[in-house]
Amino acid sequence: MKRWSISTLIITIMLLTVIGGILQPRVHAASNVTIYNDALASGWSNWSWGTLADFKHTGTVHGGSTSIAVTYNNGWSGLSLATSSPISTSGYQSLTFWAHGGASGTRALQIFTQSSNSGGDSAVVPVAVPSGQWQQVSVSISALGNPATIARVNIQDRSGNAQPTFYLDDMRLRASGSSNPTPHPTDPPTPTSPPSSGNYNYGEALQKSILFFEANRSGRLPADQRFEWRGNSALNDGSDVRRDLTGGYYDAGDHVKFGQPMATSIAMMSWSVVEYRDAYQQAGQLDEALEAIKWGTDYFLKAHITDGNGTKEFYVQVGNGDADHAYWGPPEEMTMSRPAYKITRDKPGSDVAADTAAALAASSIAFRSSDPAYADTLVNNARQLYAFADQYRAKYSDSVPEACPFYCSWGGYNDELVWGSIWLYKATGDSSYLTKAENYYLNWFGGLGDWSVAADEKSYGAALLLAQESSNTRFKNDVESWLNTWINGTGAVQYSPGGLAWRTEWGSLVLSSATAFLAGVYNDTVRADSRYVDFATSQVDYILGDNPRNSSYMVGFGNNYPLRVHHRAAHGGSDMGSSEPNNNILYGALVAGPKSTDDFDYSDSRTDWVSNEVGTGYNAPLMGALVFMYDRYGGQPLSDAELSALPGVR
Repeated sequence: MKRWSISTLIITIMLLTVIGGILQPRVHAASNVTIYNDALASGWSNWSWGTLADFKHTGTVHGGSTSIAVTYNNGWSGLSLATSSPISTSGYQSLTFWAHGGASGTRALQIFTQSSNSGGDSAVVPVAVPSGQWQQVSVSISALGNPATIARVNIQDRSGNAQPTFYLDDMRLRASGSSNPTPHPTDPPTPTSPPSSGNYNYGEALQKSILFFEANRSGRLPADQRFEWRGNSALNDGSDVRRDLTGGYYDAGDHVKFGQPMATSIAMMSWSVVEYRDAYQQAGQLDEALEAIKWGTDYFLKAHITDGNGTKEFYVQVGNGDADHAYWGPPEEMTMSRPAYKITRDKPGSDVAADTAAALAASSIAFRSSDPAYADTLVNNARQLYAFADQYRAKYSDSVPEACPFYCSWGGYNDELVWGSIWLYKATGDSSYLTKAENYYLNWFGGLGDWSVAADEKSYGAALLLAQESSNTRFKNDVESWLNTWINGTGAVQYSPGGLAWRTEWGSLVLSSATAFLAGVYNDTVRADSRYVDFATSQVDYILGDNPRNSSYMVGFGNNYPLRVHHRAAHGGSDMGSSEPNNNILYGALVAGPKSTDDFDYSDSRTDWVSNEVGTGYNAPLMGALVFMYDRYGGQPLSDAELSALPGVR
């Protein structure tokens, strides 16, 4: 039997259709063809090679009473099922079956068919099957190269080594227009409409990336809250200081409201709307994006205390990180004390104040055309906060040590002062802000490194905004040198075998998606270069499933996504160490990703908060990268009916 090279696997076009209605079906006379359901169907026989196949296994079963237990004795062994009467593929849309990876590890498989018992190989579709769970695999006929007939179905090892026992069940050829079988509860239905072009449905991915933010809302939730498993929470926030500090966003899988990452998230979301407002509108997601932004900006306005001299106090954190992390449960059931922490003129925090000024200024541009009065409020508060940040200088974690070790101000506040100033220039047109941003950057920064926009790092984003607005070519040169670092994999940026531009163990996909967003913006607004588009496309597609694990790193997108993300509300239980999937599907959440350049160095475990936590600061830059992809390639978000049909969504 032919061995398939890694290069062949990489270039093979794969389309794994997922559960739910995908295309507008046409009615065909064909009906589903059962291949295995408790036994091989009549006319089918076992033609496997190098493989032990028990067709009456009773220990691990998906449906009915038995399954196929498969053990590969050698590398490139294969389970092969042959029919005595080759089947015309006319009227059929996919080969579907359920797979369970066994006790541990991931089974690296590849699927292909043959048009006769001795040849006529189809295209090869690689599949990764994780251990400990049943997963439905649905391989479209088009992904197999549209073979005219199917005489053999082959499920082959692609690791090149013997593999331990795994399990298959409920195998069939699915007729066009037929419905998928009801999915197993650990692999819920996620309808994914086909994109207009490109490799994935970027419209749906964008839609779900925005939806995620509703899962991290704090405070009293609105009537149109879409995650039905979330309720009101933390309604006493601010009571210890006699202020209403309800609202805003929980940071990640925990329930502290950290000001700096929240400001970064709001600024990045607003930036994406500023650059791609028409794309959001076309996708039908502009209102949702603005609502996500406003949930944060309304909170910032509550937290900002002024007097006749401008900013007097600004509350930068609610909740104690240590106390919060000692609790595992949904936010609706929290009972611990949630103290509020502030910066003042005596104990300032230039970084968080300037970050919030940037967020308010950027969001004012996003709201300018639809709500000019609100935009005025935002920009006026931004001016006050920035003046406070610039006049009273200190790192906020020095004034609020409780921010550490969670969000220490490792990089100081210079980058945030540039970031806040350039956003205020864009929001107001006041040239003094542009001059200040230019001078601060040129005086403080000798260039850019190999990091990206993050909660404590704004020099990269500030440089790009300056490249847009300034006549000084230094800013363009710095941005292009930095982008080349990511594109070429120099400095500390390395490429995984599967194509991930990897920079750090913690949040590898966050930095790559942030860089993808900025590469797209630079291409579209400063200097077009196909390398920037190719880089952004490769990193977004890696996240959505174009990786050696054949797994989506966005929850609820694709057919093989994380089920046990580190998120208290999504888990809905009290035992963080449980191996059971979360009770609630956290649609749209981006997990942190591989911890090294090994594409398989990722664990879908609730206890692995390094690679499997989610957060608002993770999703905000991804939103930008996704709207860039949608603007370029198109896609179709789910209809309201399709979205509300998702488990846990209304």
